[in-house]
Amino acid sequence: MSLLPKWSRSLGPLVVADLRRRYAGSVLGGLWALLSPLLEVAAYGIVFGWILGAGRGSGMPYAILIASGLFPWMWFREAVEGCSTVLIDNRWVRRSRVPPELLVARVLLVSCPRALVGLIVVFGYAAISGPGTSVGTWALPVIALGLQGLASFGLGLAIAPLTTLFPDLRPTLVSGLTLLTFASPVLYPETMVQPPFATALLWNPFSHALRLYRSPIEPLAWPSAFLSVVVGLASVLLFCVVGALVQARLRFKARDVL
Repeated sequence: MSLLPKWSRSLGPLVVADLRRRYAGSVLGGLWALLSPLLEVAAYGIVFGWILGAGRGSGMPYAILIASGLFPWMWFREAVEGCSTVLIDNRWVRRSRVPPELLVARVLLVSCPRALVGLIVVFGYAAISGPGTSVGTWALPVIALGLQGLASFGLGLAIAPLTTLFPDLRPTLVSGLTLLTFASPVLYPETMVQPPFATALLWNPFSHALRLYRSPIEPLAWPSAFLSVVVGLASVLLFCVVGALVQARLRFKARDVL
């Protein structure tokens, strides 16, 4: 018997169809999945790196620092915001047996290419000019990608019914994500943060994910890498358990209001 749920068989075709529809009619097509984030990285690089000098103290070029953090963050933000409207945008689920888990996973995978571009940037720069690292260190960004995906899936399961029942949570969620952008070392190196804020960063799971993403360029000591993986696993467990509990309690109430 397969360990995957039955709805996973429909996931691949739905994701492919969504990606095709997203870029249908565009001259550059799927290249916009790469060009749009790169333009945003360039804008942040000019404003924060060149004008404000936020890249000082980093062991890598500021453009690489932003790309290695911003691409995974874009994935997380797009997935969370997408899950906040996934039931409203698919009102037909009220009259069908399509599981919400399928809709959440669909949103998550459609936005995943942004994070994959971030991995390509990290691996490419590390291969060209990064320090020599072990195979295990090169595996850490892939582990971070998997942990972030699972944690986002669990969080999306909770967000989907909550924002359907309580629409005011959506603008609150957007504002919270904006604040979390600057509460994570996405646009600045972690070394710039002074105590006690440096200690507060350790409580942010995304800070640990960024350490893992950037490890081929800024190698981590194995105790630090182990801690970041443990924090990621704990986040996955927490969000998936909470997501499953919220779904079990609210999924039918959310369908009733659609």
